Amino acid sequence: MNEDEVAVSFSKSFIREKVAFPSGDGTTYERYIIEMPDEEGDSHDIRRTFTVPVSYLHTDRKHEYIKYTYLKKDKLYRVMRALYDSDYRTRRVESDEQMTGKQIAAVFERYRDRKRKEFEAKMAAEENGEE
Repeated sequence: MNEDEVAVSFSKSFIREKVAFPSGDGTTYERYIIEMPDEEGDSHDIRRTFTVPVSYLHTDRKHEYIKYTYLKKDKLYRVMRALYDSDYRTRRVESDEQMTGKQIAAVFERYRDRKRKEFEAKMAAEENGEE
């Protein structure tokens, strides 16, 4: 990882699908659609997503279910809330915005922190005999 990059790690379950996009020379290139977790108190039916080239997605050596990618810290990435119907090849876009690599990584960090706190609170309640 370079100093101008940030690592974004997430569970395999955040990978929505692999999509082929046409390129200018008549060929196609494949990208993974990665779902982003909702922020605390901000729940939507359609999750925010961003895409990464297939070759940029890596698997953690110790945990097969953990995936990661590197994003440029200050580069703007397109983040969308959209439903795609592959049968009709149509897309309904709810929101379309741009976020930096640092902002995307921060969303996943806050999600992990929130889940860890929930787990710790649950374990503390179980130790105290509460349910």
